[in-house]
Amino acid sequence: LEFIRGVSLTMRNVLLLTSVMKRGYGVSVVAREVADRIGSAGWNMMIGCLEYDEFYCAENVVQLRPSSQMIFEYCQENSIEIVVAQTSPYFEVLPALEMWIPTVVFEHGDPTPTMFEHDVFEREQLKVHKLKRVYPKVDAVLTSSYFLRDELLWPKAKVIALGCDHVTDYGQPSTQRTASDHAPLRVGTLMRLGSGEALYKGLDEYLAIVSHFTDRPGFDFSIMGRGEESDRLWWEERGVHCHLNATDEERSTFLSELDVFISPSKWEGFNLPLVEAHASGTVGLAFDVGAHPETTPYVLANIADANFLLEEWQRDSALLQLASERCYTYSRKKFPWEATAIELGAYLDGVVASANWGPWRRSRIMKIWRMVVGRYR
Repeated sequence: LEFIRGVSLTMRNVLLLTSVMKRGYGVSVVAREVADRIGSAGWNMMIGCLEYDEFYCAENVVQLRPSSQMIFEYCQENSIEIVVAQTSPYFEVLPALEMWIPTVVFEHGDPTPTMFEHDVFEREQLKVHKLKRVYPKVDAVLTSSYFLRDELLWPKAKVIALGCDHVTDYGQPSTQRTASDHAPLRVGTLMRLGSGEALYKGLDEYLAIVSHFTDRPGFDFSIMGRGEESDRLWWEERGVHCHLNATDEERSTFLSELDVFISPSKWEGFNLPLVEAHASGTVGLAFDVGAHPETTPYVLANIADANFLLEEWQRDSALLQLASERCYTYSRKKFPWEATAIELGAYLDGVVASANWGPWRRSRIMKIWRMVVGRYR
C-alpha cells in the first residue's frame, strides 16, 4: 500500500511558458496561482518567460527564449514531462517540439483584431496561424471560457475556468452606505490607460456613463491602471479620480472600497478583474459580450442598463447590499484557484498518458521502452 501511494504521489514536472511574469498582467497571475497549487495534483510547475520583475522573481521562474532547442534542452535538464504555453511567442514554438515532448496550448484569447488601430493585419495573421499551424500540431488545446472555445473555432478544446481567490477575502460584504448619510455611490473600473487598448477596453463607454452623471450629486467615479502622469491628468479633467501603477495590495483595496465595479470592455476571454471585484465584495457590471455571461450575474445590454442600475443602487442601499452579497458568493464558490489547478493537473495526466508521440515514438520498441520507465499507460 505504501508503495502504491508513493507512486501515485510522485511529483512530475511541467513547464508553463508565458510572455511575462510582471505586475499588472493577468497571465502572470494565472501562472503564479496555478503553480502554487498544482502540487496537490501531483505536478511541480516551472515557469518560463521572456522577462520578470522583482515581484515574480522565484526559484521556479526562469527566462527562456522562444527557441525550440533551448526549451527542449531545458526540459531534458529538468525532467519536464509536458510543456504548456499560454501566450505568444511560445505558442508558435510548440509545433517544433511535437516529436519530443507532449505540448498543450492554454488559450486566454486575443481581442478581435479590428478593435486595434495600427496592427490589425498582424493580429489577424497571428490568429490564422494558430488555427492552421499551432492547434493541429499540439496534443491538446485548453481555454479559460466557453466563449473562447467557440471563438477559436476549436470545438474539442477543454474549458478550465480561472480563479479569483488570490485577492484578499474581506468576508461577506456589508454596506457602509445608509439612507441617512447620503454617501456617494463609489463606481470604478480597471484598465490599462492610454490609447493602445482604449477601443476594446471600452474607454468611450465608461466616459459615456460618467458623463450621464456629471454634475449630479451622489456619484463618485474612479479608474485604476498602468499609465503615465499625462493619463492621470486626462482622466481627472473629466471628473474621474485616477490611480496609476498600483501594487497588488493597493489594487485589492481599491476593488474592495468600491460600491460598483464596471467593466466596459467589448471583448474578454475571461475577465479576471471582474471576478476579482466580486471576490472583494463589490458588485461587478459588464456588457453582454465575450465571456462576461460566464463571469458575472449582472450582464448589461447597453449603457442605459448601467445608468439605471447605478441610480437604483444609489437610492436604495439595501438593494446594493443584496447585489454585493450575490456577487461575492457567486465568484468565491465558482472560481477557486484550487479547482483550476486540480482540473489542469488531472488533464495533464491524461495528455501525457495518451500523447501522440510522433512517428518514431509510436514504434513498437518505443512503446515497450515507455512501459519500462512508466511513461506509457
